[in-house]
Amino acid sequence: MANQLDEAFNWLVLILTTIAGALSDFPQLYPLHSPRVELAIVRLSVFPAIVLVFLWLSSHLVNKVELQVVVKSFSWIFASIILMADLALLLLGTYQVTSLPVDLGHPLTILASGLIIFSPLYFPLLFCLIVVRPRMRETYKDSRFLYSLPKQALLYVGAVLSYLLAAGIVEEILFGVGVI
Repeated sequence: MANQLDEAFNWLVLILTTIAGALSDFPQLYPLHSPRVELAIVRLSVFPAIVLVFLWLSSHLVNKVELQVVVKSFSWIFASIILMADLALLLLGTYQVTSLPVDLGHPLTILASGLIIFSPLYFPLLFCLIVVRPRMRETYKDSRFLYSLPKQALLYVGAVLSYLLAAGIVEEILFGVGVI
């Protein structure tokens, strides 16, 4: 089972890097076409993918099984955040290109936009709780970490903060220096 989970993650990393490459190659999808926007897209998609690769590699190099479970769980959450952030960028960019006549003040439009924009926060939590965690519990039956919701909640918060740090959003918020 662990091999299937690892194989699925390898495919996810491949998909994420393909999406990151496509997003950084088509900055014209976004309304403010400038080198600053191009760099922001790279920072939102490529840099976190590089961090993800190092996280996943470290999960295979760790000897202790319990630490391996934690790092793999963190990697799955981090990858889910990247996936949803990339898809949100893609959807918002596609919306900009198509210029569909949409009433921006309509409550359904506001709700849909909010669901898209905040999907990197709620989707990874649901995905990891419903899909990844049960599979990891089957694989690592003796892991106490997988049965502790408070520890997993802290791990989730850490993954979100790590993504924000890797993407440069923390720099922008705290120091006002960044590219986003």
